[in-house]
This record gives sequence, structure tokens and C-alpha cells, in this order.
Amino acid sequence: MKDKKKIIKEISSWIILLVFTVLFSALLSSQVFAMTTIEESSMQNTLYAKQKVVLNRLAYKKKTPEHGDIIILYKNREIGSFGQEFIKSLKNLFNKPKDEEKDRLVKRVIGIPGDTIDIKDGVVYLNGNPLDEPYAKGITYDYGAILPVTLEDNQLFVLGDNREVSEDSRDFGPIDLSHVEGKVTLRTFPLDKFGKIE
Repeated sequence: MKDKKKIIKEISSWIILLVFTVLFSALLSSQVFAMTTIEESSMQNTLYAKQKVVLNRLAYKKKTPEHGDIIILYKNREIGSFGQEFIKSLKNLFNKPKDEEKDRLVKRVIGIPGDTIDIKDGVVYLNGNPLDEPYAKGITYDYGAILPVTLEDNQLFVLGDNREVSEDSRDFGPIDLSHVEGKVTLRTFPLDKFGKIE
């Protein structure tokens, strides 16, 4: 009888530990930071598909993104409340919807609120000045975007570094700050590329 109680107690403690670990993991990944895998080629040569990075969700709690920041955003959805994001993170631990992955993009911030962005002859202009973009790959076509555009108080203009294949603000226009999930700060894999991301 004692052995049975001991076994039940042991199993119960493992279950409690497992539940706590899952909840804590979901809390961290939904509110603080998350490990994420790059799924697209639109940020080459800065980031490549299958590389793993750390997303800082706290980076923009008290400030807006800055020029050159690499961010993860949702094209078609706003970031929800604490509870909504926690539940979503909990579900994603077990099954991440494919349509969400397609909607989630990694891009570089080119324009912030108040900026005017234009593209002429393959060159990006920020407030009338041509941008020096050593990170950009290929020619920056405007793809028929309505330019120049002046960004409102809650808007960002984003581009992928791999300009000829990237779906970005040239296609879907400026994005709302409420769609920004966080800042990409660190590459963790492959190990020979480990380090801060610029």
C-alpha cells in the first residue's frame, strides 16, 4: 500500500512539473522572448532559411522600432492581449497552424512614423535622401507601389533585404505597429553564425 502511494505521489509530482514547464514556456515565448526559425529567403544575405533566431518581444513595449531594425510581423493580424497571445503560444507548442506561418514575416524597418519613403531607379529614398544599404541584395524595384508615401503615427515601411524576391511594404503597403511581434536580436544556429544580428 505504501509503495502504491509513493508511486502515485511520484507520478503526480512529475505531472505537476510537466504542466508548470509547459505553462512557463508558453508564458515566456508569448510575452518575453521566443526562439524562431527563419522560413523564407527574403532576408538574404542577412538571414537564411532554416537559421534559428531569438525574438525579443519586450523590445517595443516602451519604444517604437528604429531604422534598420529587423522585426517579425504579421501581415494580416494584430498582436493580441496578454491572454490571447498566451493561449496562442500554448496552442503553438503542440500544433502551429500553417496559415499563421505564411502570414508571419521577417523584414527590415526602413521607415518609421513621420518618414517619407520613395523608390527611384532602384534606390530607396528616406526623407529625400538616398539610403546607403550594404545589406540589400538585388535591385529595389518599386513593383507598382504608390510612392512616395508619408508614414502615419502608427506605421512602418518594411523591406526584405533580398529585394527581388521579398514580399513587403511595396506589395502590402505600410504596416501598423500593432502587427509587430518583436525584434530579432540574436542568431543561435548555425553555431558558426552565432551572434548579434545587425
